[in-house]
Amino acid sequence: MATIVQSEPTTGRVERRKRRRWPLVTLAVVTVATLVYMLSAYVPPVMSNSRIPVQGTGHFVLLVAHIFTATVATLTGLVQFWPTLRARYPKAHRWTGRAYFFLGVFPSSVLAIPVMVLAPYGAANQAAVAVLDVLWIITAVAGYRAARARRFADHRRWMIRNYALTLSSLASRFFTPIMALIIIPQATGPVYQSSEVVIGHDIASGSAWLSLVVTMVIAEGYLQRRQVAKSRP
Repeated sequence: MATIVQSEPTTGRVERRKRRRWPLVTLAVVTVATLVYMLSAYVPPVMSNSRIPVQGTGHFVLLVAHIFTATVATLTGLVQFWPTLRARYPKAHRWTGRAYFFLGVFPSSVLAIPVMVLAPYGAANQAAVAVLDVLWIITAVAGYRAARARRFADHRRWMIRNYALTLSSLASRFFTPIMALIIIPQATGPVYQSSEVVIGHDIASGSAWLSLVVTMVIAEGYLQRRQVAKSRP
């Protein structure tokens, strides 16, 4: 009888862990699939294949470097959230975290500045990228400092926010067709007057802002939900 009583809660915990992993597995599959699509235009790096209009070789080199360092951040960040790595291999978790910061987020955020300035998408798009970049650096520094101070609960919260920002660029790919569906029917109206340049600017800017806001709202909503769950008796 004692064996039955002990096995039931154990089975329940295993089932709960499995249910909690499904969202992470789904996120991993969608992230990797989107990343493969995004990288397909830059492997190998040929300027004529670039999805972003580039202003010469220098701009293209900076763009490719930004994309590949962002890829490092995306993949290492995804690994960081895997529960088994944190629980069973803390040393690997720490080194993966260092790769995320120093080979991914920080160089990619620095490279994003000249790429943003040179990209021909207008001030609204530049503002979205600039806000994303600043928040990306701030949350990364806050997360790193919390880990160094061994404030691991704060570290986890900051890293959830930071990784949401990392995924913002991927999320914009899903918002681009939505913005196109909204804007293209207005193409011949008085606002756009069939200008492909203006239409392209608004699609790029709208998807950039939407992805930034939506990913941050989702991250904060998740954190608030966890806080409420922990406060329940």
